[in-house]
Amino acid sequence: MITIDHVLDAIRPHYEALLDCFLEEHRTGNYKKLSENPFYDEVKALIDAMNVLRKYLGWETIKLKDEVEFYL
Repeated sequence: MITIDHVLDAIRPHYEALLDCFLEEHRTGNYKKLSENPFYDEVKALIDAMNVLRKYLGWETIKLKDEVEFYL
């Protein structure tokens, strides 16, 4: 039986790979806002999808700003 946390586990590698691309591009310093990064729409879509599931499970949601601050 597939549970919600298994769905999140399946999405996670895709999210991490895309977040790496986002962070690499962000490090160039070419963007004033996170939303100007060419990977923003894709990474935001995955975060939004994961957050729906995370809320359902009662887990803390992910915020892109916090992820960027944590990894940079």
